[in-house]
Amino acid sequence: MTPRSPVRVVGPAFARRLRFWIQDLSTELRHHVAHGRFESAIGVTVGAVWLAIAPLFLLCSAVDFFDGGSDATALFLSGIAIGLVGLLILWLSEFPSSLPLKRLFAALVCGALAALVAVTIAHFTTGVAPTIDASLAEGAATITGTNSSTIEPDQLSLGMLLFRAFGQWLASAALIVVLVRISPHLGVGGLDADGGVSTRSARRLAPKSGSTMARLLLLYTLLTFLLLISYFLAGMPFIDSVVHCLTTVSSGGFSSRSGSIGAFNSGAIEWVAIVGMLIAGTSLPLIFRALRRGDLNRFLRSIEFRTYVGLVVSGVFAALAWSDNWPTTDDVRETIFAVSSAISTTGFVASDLTSISYGTEAVLLVLMVIGGMSASVAGGFTVMRLMVVSSYIGRELRRSIHPAAVEKIHLGRSSIGEVALARIIGELFLSAALILPLALVLSADGLNFEAAFSFAISALSNVGFAFGLNGPEEHLRMLGAFGHLAAVSLMLVGRISVTPLLVTLGGLGEPMQREIRRWRLTRHERAVR
Repeated sequence: MTPRSPVRVVGPAFARRLRFWIQDLSTELRHHVAHGRFESAIGVTVGAVWLAIAPLFLLCSAVDFFDGGSDATALFLSGIAIGLVGLLILWLSEFPSSLPLKRLFAALVCGALAALVAVTIAHFTTGVAPTIDASLAEGAATITGTNSSTIEPDQLSLGMLLFRAFGQWLASAALIVVLVRISPHLGVGGLDADGGVSTRSARRLAPKSGSTMARLLLLYTLLTFLLLISYFLAGMPFIDSVVHCLTTVSSGGFSSRSGSIGAFNSGAIEWVAIVGMLIAGTSLPLIFRALRRGDLNRFLRSIEFRTYVGLVVSGVFAALAWSDNWPTTDDVRETIFAVSSAISTTGFVASDLTSISYGTEAVLLVLMVIGGMSASVAGGFTVMRLMVVSSYIGRELRRSIHPAAVEKIHLGRSSIGEVALARIIGELFLSAALILPLALVLSADGLNFEAAFSFAISALSNVGFAFGLNGPEEHLRMLGAFGHLAAVSLMLVGRISVTPLLVTLGGLGEPMQREIRRWRLTRHERAVR
């Protein structure tokens, strides 16, 4: 009789493989520390982010020290520690010679998480946010450009005010780098060839992507200075002008006053903010090309810009149509302000949004979902993607009548490929699938369903204000730990995009999936024997 083969024990084998993997990893790490660097795009990205953000800590610490604030020491020590760790990681890492798309997305996600960790440390060490979850929420609102906070800005020191404002400004500057370097690989908008008229022209700003990025960053800086001068001439104090110019051009929306822009009670300041918010939602490459050649008709020739302006005008008329009384001049200005704040995803508030009609709330929520133009610093789904999805729906309706018809989707003179179309629809579906479950988490943690649903949409679009409570900016303060984590998740997904996050999570889960498949195969072999 043939002897039965011994049954393999799964548990000890898995433990041995895990122990050997840890030993190999530690040996490799010691080797690289002793003999040189190791190739890691994630290490280079994390180190660069921490090293780049450390001067912001030191600058705000110096400002707070000379202003007599209480956060100078905490900002200084945190900045030194983050800078040293970032320098160490950069010293140990070097950029790999080849970079697969999966690792590129992982580097993007880890860079955003590194910035989140640094800003969270600043809020926690200074005592601005007393708990870790509140500090995470403040950090996410800073790096994603979302006007939502658990604290009153009037209670912040000058150093932390500037830290929040510069943090949002630098985060949008980093987004410009992402638009040039990474968004073309996403295929869902940005600077890819299928991105429509305004974004396709961005490929021709300069022969090299580095020069294109430098031109866009220079334009971004010049717009910031123009807004600073405009706010100051409109009657805003200088420090407030600095804060608001940084958070307007970056579509961040953080304000130095508890009542946001409405606290200044000035029509001139509101008009400056309206112009600044609309600029923040406009494609930067389109602005650059129009200004460089002195051809303002380029805006009119851009189909995406015409759609963007049309959405603003339609939103204003729809909101005024739902008003109970005949609108006055102030009502028209406040409506234009609210519509501009929603579609540019800036999140500034100039009037009492608790008394508006349900129809106006619906209009503002729809504009939040749409967001600004592609290749802008605004959040949301973007106007270009809305146009692509609308054209796709129209094509499918025509195909239902003429099944044999073959038709491509066009935006102006640009055509949208089927691969880019599938990715855009996938982005829309995945983003929409996140709203309801996380809105239920927000509802279970202190918000009514109207407030939870509107805030979920607002956080995902990186806007900030929402409806259903006594104030448009009270939602984050009403939440507990689980609600803060849900809000952080929504803000990060809205700014980073769903695709890089899922690809990164899939990469992290690959070793576990391999072990699960190996374990199931072992069980199957044992059952057969």
